[in-house]
Amino acid sequence: MSAAASERSATTASLRGRLLAWILGPLTALIALNAWVGYGHAVQAANEAYDRSLYLAARTLAEELVWVDGQAQLELMKAAGYLFENHTGSRLFYKLSTVQGQWLAGSRDLPSLPERQEASVQFFALVRFGDGHYLGQPVRLVQLTHVMPDASLSDPLIHITVAETRESRQQMIQRILGDTLRSQGLLLLAAALLVNWAVGRGIRPLEAFRQQWAQKRDDDFSPVHTPDLPRELRPLMDTLNAYVDRLGRLIEIRKRFLDNAAHQLRTPLTVLKTQLSLAQRNVEPDQAGALLLAAHQTTEGAVRLTEQMLALARVEHAREIHPAQSLDLVQLVRQITESHALAAHQRACDLGFDALVPSCKVSGVAVLLQEAVANLIDNALNHCPAGAHITTRVGPGWVEVEDDGPGIAPEHQAHVWERFYRAAPSGVVGSGLGLAIVREIALQHGAQWRLQSPVQEGRGLAIRLSFVSEMPTGI
Repeated sequence: MSAAASERSATTASLRGRLLAWILGPLTALIALNAWVGYGHAVQAANEAYDRSLYLAARTLAEELVWVDGQAQLELMKAAGYLFENHTGSRLFYKLSTVQGQWLAGSRDLPSLPERQEASVQFFALVRFGDGHYLGQPVRLVQLTHVMPDASLSDPLIHITVAETRESRQQMIQRILGDTLRSQGLLLLAAALLVNWAVGRGIRPLEAFRQQWAQKRDDDFSPVHTPDLPRELRPLMDTLNAYVDRLGRLIEIRKRFLDNAAHQLRTPLTVLKTQLSLAQRNVEPDQAGALLLAAHQTTEGAVRLTEQMLALARVEHAREIHPAQSLDLVQLVRQITESHALAAHQRACDLGFDALVPSCKVSGVAVLLQEAVANLIDNALNHCPAGAHITTRVGPGWVEVEDDGPGIAPEHQAHVWERFYRAAPSGVVGSGLGLAIVREIALQHGAQWRLQSPVQEGRGLAIRLSFVSEMPTGI
């Protein structure tokens, strides 16, 4: 593995890691938010409970308050005294004062509740709560406005202020915080374990799918099917199988091309080497010229064979590269016929075009259909003598190339579509691949091919490609 590939594999997270991060990340945030909200509600409930207890302490003082000899006195019961001595772990302090701020009883330096401070808990209009400091520590204050009708005061209203230190509240809040963190931590741990187990179970079919691919041989291009693969991953499986199938066909085409090239080019190259060696050793100009001419013809044959094999290799997978489109056979065949006019003239052959319909629309690949018609015309030019008549013809849903040459003997007609099969005499130039290329193109277009020989008077050859359906004109 290269250094770049190693670095990519090291920095790329696994699918399991990504799924866990995508699931546990938001889940952790939600649990933390839930813990924070729950903790806030619990603290609020605890504070409200303590404030109610503080209010009861103020009510207790109000109920035990009496006015004797012009002074406020408290007749605390034993239970009430114990309440003020040890109030659930916190200490309580009280002060009695007039509404104008005159001290009556209790702790003289106990702060009063500011007039504008809003209470967090409202029992009724005569009770207010607030926060303050006393003896250097924070306290919770409650102020109860009590009516003393028998008091010798100008205003019968007095304030009963009770302060509570916050030790017990802080301990309760800490317990709530600890319980919340423990419960939410256990919940997060359980969720992480469950998610990890579920993700492992979920990607197990993907791991099996990967192992199937890893265990395949280098020459095995068969599709892989995993029945329990999730539905979302089946398109990936189908795409991989389709790609491997195309890759297998491409490799097979190249292998077949290399095998054919090694087999078919060996003979002409050996002949060419022999001809050149003889020409090099021969001192007679006439014989040397004949040998060079023969070597030139052998070279042309080898070049023609190579071009045909390359064309066959391109044709075998060109349909996967070039998409099908609407084509007019009349226009396409006319152009190909005109491009071969010079070659026909050089061979002293009469090449013509005949359109039986004004237009013939078919669905196909232009490059392949051009190759097919060109091979049919080249086949006729190579096998017909000088003065022969060759006609390309387009009818409703078919194209045909007809000549009045020697034709093909009946015993060869069933084999001329095979690769490297040659029915012509040894002196005629050819590779035996022209009709094989035409057959491959017809197969890719779903077309049918037909050979007729003789055509008339014991001579001639007509090869027709018929398409399954003709497209309506104007598409």
